[in-house]
Parts: sequence; structure tokens; C-alpha cells
Amino acid sequence: MSENAVLIGINLVFFLAFASLYIQLPGLIGDNGVAPARILDLSVPNTLEDFLTGIPSIIRFHKSFFLSEYHTAELLVLVGLTLSFLSMAVPQLLGTLSLLIQWISFFSVAKVDKKLIDYRSLATEILTFLFHYRYLVDEVSPSPAAYYLSLGPHLFLRVVSVIILVMEIFVPFLFLIPIRELQIFSFVARFMFHANLMVTGNYGIYNLLSIVISLALLPGPKRRYKKSSTSHRMVSVATTVAVLAVLFYSVWVFFSLWEGIEAMRIAIPRKEFINLAKSVNYYTIPIASSLFFLSLLIAMIRSLSTKGCMNRMLDFTGVVFIGLVGGGLFVASLAPFSNLVDSSRTAPLPGYAHKLTAALKPFHLANDYRFFHQREKDVFLKVDRQRTTLVLEGAMNENGPWKELPFHHVPSTPEKMPSIIPGHLPVVDFEAAVSGEKTFENSPIIASLVYRILTKEKEVLPLLEPSGFPAGPKFVQIRRYTYQISPSIDGLQWWKRKLQNIYLPPTQASTPRLTQLMTKIGIVGKRRERPMDANLVSSTLDKIRAMVGQPPNLNGFYIALVVVLLVNKIF
Repeated sequence: MSENAVLIGINLVFFLAFASLYIQLPGLIGDNGVAPARILDLSVPNTLEDFLTGIPSIIRFHKSFFLSEYHTAELLVLVGLTLSFLSMAVPQLLGTLSLLIQWISFFSVAKVDKKLIDYRSLATEILTFLFHYRYLVDEVSPSPAAYYLSLGPHLFLRVVSVIILVMEIFVPFLFLIPIRELQIFSFVARFMFHANLMVTGNYGIYNLLSIVISLALLPGPKRRYKKSSTSHRMVSVATTVAVLAVLFYSVWVFFSLWEGIEAMRIAIPRKEFINLAKSVNYYTIPIASSLFFLSLLIAMIRSLSTKGCMNRMLDFTGVVFIGLVGGGLFVASLAPFSNLVDSSRTAPLPGYAHKLTAALKPFHLANDYRFFHQREKDVFLKVDRQRTTLVLEGAMNENGPWKELPFHHVPSTPEKMPSIIPGHLPVVDFEAAVSGEKTFENSPIIASLVYRILTKEKEVLPLLEPSGFPAGPKFVQIRRYTYQISPSIDGLQWWKRKLQNIYLPPTQASTPRLTQLMTKIGIVGKRRERPMDANLVSSTLDKIRAMVGQPPNLNGFYIALVVVLLVNKIF
């Protein structure tokens, strides 16, 4: 695969991530947002250790830029957004330096409040929904395609569920096998899987990023051997067939497919899964490690066949460097993987693997397998035909009448059509979708959102649809509903919902339960520092914000990108 195609893909991912952040930033980490950056300890680090073990973010040096914490974050987002945009429009700007600046900018903002902006933490919640039987129903923000597909035959949905699990659990291992046919098969399978999720669900940049990473793992152009070309091909084909046979047999056994589609196991108790993992874990680590280093060795040998001494040296040095970096990340992922099960039957790891994992943990560079460490879950895969979602309501009096305060993109009123928001990750929407099983006190984002609505903060209100309260509601309550996709296809009702209970009784800004929680979080009661004096940079940032505003989706960014790319292509 062309190197430029991968670089453009990564820049597109960054562009969408920065755009999604930018339109939500005032309501998220603004001074009066649901999780303001000012309440964190973002003082200048005294030492490098203080910087790395605390909050490793450029925002901690905001006073050096004569900007507030929020304005520094906004500047970093705009820098990343501009760089990613220009890199796609001007191919000459594609390169490591541009990507490094974008990564540092995004990481610095993400570390301010990783609960809000860490896509992987939200992916953890998304996976919880994904591993349900009716995954089309349970998606955090399902699209219209998910609605219509969910009305398909019962057996079809069961087959789709199995395919999804196979793509997530089994297929990724095939990328490590240095056989061209297997790697191409893995890419096609992963591409179809993530393309399906892009159509049926709204998972931000997760699916696009996975496709781009899969592109980078594709093998290079096929080399023609002068001798033994037939034998090489026969060995490759035989190995591919053997590996796929083992894969299909594993799937056959894992899901008990011999019992038929109707009886195959999709609901798997966690205890049973852990017992199976105890056996698999012992063999997976050494096999995966061997395949990784075999792939690296093959790449090093191929680099030595490059024509020209200087080119050969540069290629070999590049392979060694990438191998060291990739090997470090690979080793750092082994320690949390080996701890998936509480068992002595795990592959022993050297001490430096655990040290490397601990050293890289603040930077989120290695997989921590956090979803699989959710020990409180009784069932790893379970049948669930409905979803739980929180619905906010406002009123001018404690006794009503109550009007819904709908979110932009998650299910609310039964008549609301599912949204299509490619590339966008609406944080408070998703928080409402995944907080239904948590208490109000354990949902600080929802609690802070309620408080900001009651105090009429203009930066937070755009995170919701217009509510019909020109001056803002004086009381807010939250109802917990279970939603099911409506079986009718007449377009009148997309959802059926049933009230579970009152999640939060009628509450006003001065209600002790709310004010005590806001004091505990630090939203109120914490002394504010003297505001930074306005300067050219902060004034420019405010003017740009006034022009862009806080739109509910990325449509404007898509239009701007398409227009610029077309003009660039024509001229």
C-alpha cells in the first residue's frame, strides 16, 4: 500500500478528531464547561519526573504563552486541525514532523480530562454494547442503517453477531503471520467489519483509524522469484489453507456451531471465558512474539536486497528503528495481556516488560485491555434486546409541566430519526447512553451537565438541542428509559421506550445534593485565579470561535475539506 495513502488516512483521522473536539471544547473544558480545565492542577512542572508522572501536557506551560488553560487547549486543537487539513491539501507537508506535532497537540488536550476525550476509554463502553446479541440495537448512537438491519430475520442477526465476534477476537492475530495471502485476507475481513460499523454506528474515528492501521499492515508489492516461484506459492497457499482451517475449527468449537444457528452459543459466561483464556494465554504470548520477530527478521533481510549501498544502509537502519519502536510497544502490551486471567498458567515475562508497561502507561501508547479487566461483569457476552438511556427533562416549576432536553445524537423521543455523524464523537451524548447503569453520584459529567443547564451556561447549552426554554429551565429531572427499536417501518416511530424509574428527582441549582457534588468535583467552591489579560492570540482565538460557533456536527468541516481538495485537484 502506498505510503502517502496511509499518511493521508492518518491525517484524515486527526482532522476529524480535532474537528470533533473543537466544536465541543467550550462546553467540555471551558471555564464554565462540564469539566473545566481550570479545576485541574496544571501548574508548571518542577522536574521532568513531575511532568511525566503528573499530567504530561503542554497546557501546563500555559502561562509561558500568556494564555489561560482553556485558550491554550483551544490553540493546540486549532494547530492540529490546521496541520492535518494542510497535510491532506498539500502532499508536500505529509511527514513525520507534522504527525508528531498533531499527536502531541491531541495528547496534551486529551490528558486534561481523559474521561471526556480519551477515545479508547469510550471505546471500552462501546465494546460493552458491541458484545450484545442485538448489537445494532445497542449501539451508542445507531444510524438509520442499523435500524433497518435490526429488523432482519432472527437467524440473520445471530450470524451477524458471530461474524462480529470472530472479527474482533480471532482475525487480528492473522496479521502477525508473515504470509501475504493471510495478511490480505485479514485486511479484507477487517475492512468489511469496520466499514459495516461505520455505516451502522457512529463511533467517531475508531473505525476509520482501524482501517488506516490495517492499510499500514498490508504487505508490499509482490516480489517475483527467479527460482522456486512455484514452490514458494505452494507453501504459501498450503500454509494459508492450514491456518484458515484452524481458525474455522476454533470458531466452530467456540460457538458450538454443530448445534445449528439457532442453538449456537453467543451468551458466554465470564467464568467460562476466563477458564478458556487460561489455556489460550499460555501459548498466545510466545507464538505472537515469535511471529512478530520473524516478521521483523524478514523485513531486515529484504532491506538488504535494496539496490545501492546508501539506499541499503538507509532501509536497514529504518527497519531496525521501526522494529525497536514497534517491539517496545508490543512488549509493553504483553504485560497487561498476560494478566487477563488470575492463573499461574501464564507465559513468564521478563522484568523489563512490566517496567516498560509502567513507563508507557501515562502516554497510552500500549493496549491495556481495559475492557477485559472489567471483573464486575458476570457475563462476557450476553443477550440483550434493549438499551438503557438517560433522558433529561426541564420545567419552570417543581411540579411541571416537563419538557425533554434532548441530546443531538442519542435516542430520545420515539419519533426522532437516528443520526448520521461520521467521524464525530459527541461526549455528553455518549455519556448519557452509557451512564444508565451508574448512580448519579458516579456520573460526574451528567451531574455537571445538569448544574450547567440550571445555571444557564451559554457554552454548555449548545451540547443539547434547543429546549423550548428561552431563559432556561429552573428545574431538571432525569428519567431512565429502556429503548427498543420499533418493529414498524412506517417511519412514525423509530423507538419504543419504557420508563424504568426516576434517575434524578426534580432538582434546582441550589439543591443540596447537587451543590455538594459540585463542590466535591471542584465545579463550585474553588477559588478562581485571576484571568489572564487578553492579548493578540487569545483575541484571535475568540474571533475564530465566534465565527465557527458550536455546531452539532462536522458537516461544515467536511464541505470545506472536499472543496479544497477538489480545487487542489483541478488546479
